[in-house]
This record gives sequence, C-alpha cells and structure tokens, in this order.
Amino acid sequence: MVGGKKKRALTETIIKQREYNLRAKLPQIFRYAALGLLGVTILAVIVGFYRSRNTTPFKLKSEHTQLSTDVVAEVTGYERLETDNGLSKYYVKADYAKTFSDNHQELENAYFEIFDDAGNPADKLSAQKVLYVPEENKNFTAYMNGNVNIESRDGLKVKTNNITYSKSTETADADELVEFERENIRGKSVGATVKMGEKRLDLLKDVEIEAFDSPELIKSGIRYAKIKVASATYDQIANKIDLSNNVAIAIDSKSKSTGNAIKTDVTAGRASLFLSSEKTEQAKTSDVMSGAQLKQFEMFDNVHINSVEAGLSPTTIDAGYALFDKASDRYELKENVHIVTTSGGKATDIRSANAIYDQAALKIALTGGAEITQDTNYLKGDAVNADLFADKKLRYAVVNGNGLVRQTTTARTTFVTAPELNVTFNEQRQLAAANSIGQSTAQIIPTEAGEYSLVTINAPRAIHLLFKGEGLLEKMQTAGRTTIQLDVPNRDADAANKRVTADTVKTIFNASGKDIQRAEAVGNAELFVDPLRAAPENYKTTINAPRFDCEFFPTGNNAKTCVGGKKTKTVRVPTVAKADRGTQTLLADQLTANFSAQSKDVEQFEASGNTKFTELDRNAIAGQMSFSKSDETLRMRGGEPTAWDSRARAKAREIDWDTKNRKTYLRGGVSTTYYSRKAMGDSTPFAASDKPVFMTSDNAEFDHGSEVAVYTGNARGWQENNYVRGDRVTIQQSEGKFTAEGNVQSAVYNVKQKLKGKESTVPVFATSNTMTYERDKRIIQYRDNVDIRQGTDRLTSGFAEVYLNENNELSKTIAENSVVITQPGRRATGNWVQYTAADEKAIIRGNPASITDSVNGSSQAAEFSMMMRENRFVTEGKTKQNGSGRVRSTYKVNPDK
Repeated sequence: MVGGKKKRALTETIIKQREYNLRAKLPQIFRYAALGLLGVTILAVIVGFYRSRNTTPFKLKSEHTQLSTDVVAEVTGYERLETDNGLSKYYVKADYAKTFSDNHQELENAYFEIFDDAGNPADKLSAQKVLYVPEENKNFTAYMNGNVNIESRDGLKVKTNNITYSKSTETADADELVEFERENIRGKSVGATVKMGEKRLDLLKDVEIEAFDSPELIKSGIRYAKIKVASATYDQIANKIDLSNNVAIAIDSKSKSTGNAIKTDVTAGRASLFLSSEKTEQAKTSDVMSGAQLKQFEMFDNVHINSVEAGLSPTTIDAGYALFDKASDRYELKENVHIVTTSGGKATDIRSANAIYDQAALKIALTGGAEITQDTNYLKGDAVNADLFADKKLRYAVVNGNGLVRQTTTARTTFVTAPELNVTFNEQRQLAAANSIGQSTAQIIPTEAGEYSLVTINAPRAIHLLFKGEGLLEKMQTAGRTTIQLDVPNRDADAANKRVTADTVKTIFNASGKDIQRAEAVGNAELFVDPLRAAPENYKTTINAPRFDCEFFPTGNNAKTCVGGKKTKTVRVPTVAKADRGTQTLLADQLTANFSAQSKDVEQFEASGNTKFTELDRNAIAGQMSFSKSDETLRMRGGEPTAWDSRARAKAREIDWDTKNRKTYLRGGVSTTYYSRKAMGDSTPFAASDKPVFMTSDNAEFDHGSEVAVYTGNARGWQENNYVRGDRVTIQQSEGKFTAEGNVQSAVYNVKQKLKGKESTVPVFATSNTMTYERDKRIIQYRDNVDIRQGTDRLTSGFAEVYLNENNELSKTIAENSVVITQPGRRATGNWVQYTAADEKAIIRGNPASITDSVNGSSQAAEFSMMMRENRFVTEGKTKQNGSGRVRSTYKVNPDK
C-alpha cells in the first residue's frame, strides 16, 4: 500500500509539472498560430486575386449571370456591321474581341455605332471594356466599362465609367458619376438613364447643371446659370429639363436697363428649364441643334428668388409658382406672391396672388389682392400695374378694383379708396400725387385726437391729391358731387361735426403740408353741422349755397370761417324737442359761418342781402342778419328789418331776436301790426275783434314766452279811428291787459247820445298820465290828469274807470279826485262822479258838490244827479258822505220875463 501511494504521488507530480510547462509555452504557441493564420489569409487574397483576373468587371443583369466560359475565338482588330434586309443596324469595332460559345463577346477599346430605322447613323458609344450579349431581332445588350462615352443622335454627349446599354430600348443606364453636355448645357449627376430613342436623359441623384449663352462662353467658363437638384429629366425633343426636389439655381446676368451685373439665387421644390430651339448661324445647315440657349425657368412649390444688382440692395421674390423668361428678363408669378426690394434702408414690399415682374422694363403687374408697401406708403387693389425706378422703388402705379392708397406719418394717416387709382412718386421716392377715378373716398385720420378733426371726403367721379414732401399734402380737388366730413374730437359738450357737399371741392393745405388752409366747394354746396350731443341749445345746421369758401384754423383741420353765396339757405333743427321751438330757416344772398375753435360748432352766422329768418310761424326779414350761438340772438339790420308771425308783424331799424329767451328787441321807428284784436287775446281796448291793430314807437320789447309787449318812446296804437298814445305802452296778452304810460291820449270807445230825439254814436277822447285796460273786467282805468271828452261834454279828474259793454261802448264811467264835468253853459265839480250811458245821467258827489249853470245859476249839495241831455239836475241833500243834508242854491232872474 505504501509503495502504491508513492507511485501515485509521483505520477501526480509529473502531471502537474507537464501542466506547468504547457502553460509556460502557451504565449509562444499563440504567436505561432497567429503567424500561421496571417499566412493563410495572405494566401487566400493572392489566390482570390489570381482567380478574379478571369472574372467580368461588369454589373450583369440576372439573365446574363450564367454566360458561357468556353472561348471559341479571339480576334485582334475586330470589326463587324450588322444588317437586316440591306439596312445597317449597328456597327462594332474593337482592338480585341473574345467570342464565347454562346456568341457573347468580351471587347477591348470597343466602339459601337447605332443606325436608325432608315439605316442612317444615329448614336455612338465607346468604352475600354465591353461585354456584348447578342439578342433576337438584331438587338443586343452591352455592358460597358471604363471611359464610357455616348454621343446621341441629337447631340447629347455623356461620359461615365460604367453603363448598361440595351439596343432594343435604345437605353443606357449608369449608376456612377455621369457627365453630360448638349449645345450650351452641361452637367453631371450620380446615376443616369440615357434614352436615346426617346431623346431623353434622366439624371438620378445629386444633379448639377450649367447653362451657357454660347459655345464660346463654355470654353471660357463664363456660365449663365448653375442648377443643383436632387434629380432631373432632360427632354431633348421638348427642349425641356424637369428638375425635382430641392431645386437651387444660381444665375449670373446683366441688367438690360443699367448694364450692371446681377446675381440671382433661386430655390424651389421643383422646376423646369426650357431651352430655345434656334440654331446658330454655323449650325443652320446641319441636323443638330447647336445654338440652343436657356429660354425660361418654370418653378413650383415654395419658390424663393434673391436677386442682387451691383451697387444696389437685394430684391427677394417668394411665390408658389414662377416662370422666368430670360430674353425679356420677366417673371410670371403665381400663388401668394411676395416681392421685397430695399433701397436707402427703406423697403418696398409687394404682395399679390399673381404677378408679372418685368425687370428689364422696370414694370410689374399684380392681380388678386395686390398690395404694395413703400416706406410709409401703402397701395392695395384687385390689380396693380406699376412702373419702377432703377432701384426697384415704386415710380408710378395704376390700381384697379377696390383700390386703396394710404400714407402714414407720426401725426396722421391719409388714404384714398376708389375703383381705380393712379399714384405717382417723385425722384426722392416720396408720394407726389394720388388720383382716383370713380366713386372715391379720402380720409385724413389724426394719430392722436387732440385738436385735430378726422377728415373724410367722398366724390363720385374723382379725387386728386398733390403732395409736397414726405407726408405733406399740398392740395386736394374732387370731381362730381363731393362730401367732406370733419369729425371733431368728442370732448366738449357743444362739439359738432361738419360736412360739406358740393359738385366739386378743392382743398388747399398750408405751407407745412400738415393742415388744411382753405377749401372751395363749388356747385350746389351744402354745409351740415351735426352736434355730438343732444341739448336744448344744440342744433343740427344745414347751409345750402351755390358755393362755399372756407378758411381753416392754423392747425387741427378745423373750419374757422365758411362764406356761402349767392342765394343761401340755412336750416337749424333742434336736437331736443321743446315747446314753442322748431326748425329755424335763414335765407340770404350771402352767408358767413364762423366756427368756435374749441367746440368746432357754428359760433356765429352773418347773413347779408335779402335775408329772411323763419321758426315755426315766426318770420323775419332784413338787409343783414347775424346770429350768435353764445346768446342765441338773431340781429337784423338794414333794409327795414321786419318780424312777423301768425298774429302780428313788426318793423324797426334794428331788431334783435333772442331765440333762447324768446324775446325780441326793436329799436328805431318801430311799427307793429296785429292782424286782429282777437289775435292779441283781446288784450287791447279797441272795438273790433277781427280787424288789425297797429302799434308804433321808437323802441319795443316783446317777451314771447310771457306774451308781453312793451313799446317805448312816442308809443301809439290804433284800430281804425280808435287809438292810444303814450310814452310807453305795455300789452300783457295772456293777462288781457293794456297799459299806456306818460302823456296818454286815447280814443278807444264810443258812447251813444240822444239829441232832439235822435240817437247818435259819439267817440270818447281821453288823456291822462296812465291808462290801463283789463280784458276780463272790460274796464279802462285812467290815472293822473285825466281828461275825457265826448262831443261837447268834458270830464277831468285824478282817476277814472270806464266800463265797456260787449260792443266796446261806454256802459258807465266812475271818476274820482277833483272831478270836473263841463257842458256848454254848465259846469259841475265834485270828488266822485258816476256816469251811466243808458240814461245819460251823472251822479256827482262832493264836499260839497257844485253845479253852475250860465242860465239858471249855481247850486251846491252833497250829491247831484245831473241829466246830461236835459237842462236840469236833482240835488240830494243827504248822502253817506254828507250827513247834514244842507243845500245851497243861487238862481239867476231874467229881467226880460
């Protein structure tokens, strides 16, 4: 057992020693293995290279991957012409040709010439190596590699490194870098399909195209345009190149108007290039189009054009569609056109649905929502046709359909709208004139309300505006029935807007060009003043005249004075209805309206020549009239001023009619006619109620509200033969009172008398210091120094009351204070007397009363009853005033009896 254990231990030790030795040698083993693997790899590469020297370098179609490897012939200097029924089909030439058992060939430095159906030479192809695979009907496929050149029947030249050509389809396919050239066009792409039968070139990827104006410029490298695009198709029959996806075009040209160099960059989603089909003089005898030039660009989808003329700022164009004609240097633009030009740091912004931009002629035509913004000026319309300055700034424009021209400054905005507008800019690129045609509207809008009015002008035929400098107006003239509206700031209680209407209106601006200086409205002119707030003192005023000449305040575009003539009519309508107030009408040969600087409302009217004023039934005429809003008084002067209504007429040298307080003041030679006593409310003591009453005086004052008339200075009133005179006469119509004061004289009633059995009517004359008539009581009161006469009878007293009947005839008279009655041959005195017309008896009382008769003597008593038509009287011994009852009489005796 012990020996066995030692043996096993020894064995284990030997095994471990071997493992240690093996581990030590592992790095060396790995190095040897790596060197062996590298040797195998190198050998595999060498073998692979050796084997590949006999394989094809061509990219074969699937049907050609199993070609024969059995060589049946090898020829140096190979040539072959393939014909069909005597017509040449194609010609092959090669430095070396190897033919295989399936008749396909490998050619070196090969040349192919293809003939058309008539047997004429058409297309040419060449390459360093060619794999030729014959097909039915004299067709073949050629795999061409190395310095491949194609020259098509229409002059297209193609260079590449590898193509596949099919005779049956007359198509060559390339998937590497391709360079092409035709006439004045050359370019390159990655991959292409040359469809020689269809005369079409499809450029597949990373396309670059250069366009030149002539073959000579190609040699010098001076190109007109360079195009970059994802893919393109060149249709030689249509002379058209279609560009697809991310088109970028760089154009170098010269301005036809200035000769300056222009650099233009264009981007679009897709585009088409159109080439001219004209030949050069040298090529007109050949069949190949050699002088074709780039004719047009047609661009689609997000078109952006940036054009910079030497020495000028750029012009940018954005549109959904653009067609550029090279010969005319003109763009036809569609779909949200946006053009921006900049000069002097100021932009001109043009927008429309469609546009034709003629760069050479410096013209632009816009249609569909056309808009042009140039600095602070703005044009808009359905269509705009414009001429441009050389720097592409707006020079002249005609706007058609819903036209608008607007100019904006820091102080105001001016705009004109019309069916048609033409606008001119001066050499400083500032708005010089704007003319509208058709129904037109112009507005001058203040930026801040302040003192400035909003000016609005409407005309049916035309408005002509002239400017003088940036934002400065010189004058404005209209054609056709025109309206100018002046809307004032709404800040004052009596603020009022104004409107002038006339057949034509001419507006002149002051030297600053910011404010209207004067306006001329000619032909059936109308001035309308419209208060902003309704109030009893505010009236809507309309003035009509053949013309108006208006002067304006220095600032604010607010009328200061308007002169209308000749034959004017003014109508004032209350803004608030009020009793006894109505529409006022003023007629005159000439009218001057003066306006308030604060409220802009009419402050004063001055009318001259055959003036006439009317309100309700009240009327007035004069040589001149003036009306002041401050006191609302109509002042009439010259030409015998006259005022009248349905009840009376008044004349004077001067008349002031206070329309606010409803009072009238007359001065100098006042003459009034009341159409009837009834029209005066029967407030006069005259007899006839249906006959006119006349009043005269030096001056007069009428209070229409209280219906009181006061005549002063030699006042006189009469009706037929009845009259009243006095220094002052007051008529209180509503109260039915008539008062005369100072040196009163009157003959206002009659008395009936019987003489010798006959009844007669005798007028009664009276004088006094004052006289008062009371309609309701039918009483006339005379006071102070009363002297009443009827026929030969006379009564004097300090006071007298006369009672009248319904016929304005004397009913009775009561007199007091120092009463004296005299008749021929008879005289009675007393303190009180009552005379009754019915019995013609006078009762005289006194302390004592006395009577003296030249025939019968005299008598005294407390009371007498005096029979005025009989030669007798009756004494009354006892009265309430005289209780003693004593009577004293003295009789005269006639000695002849």
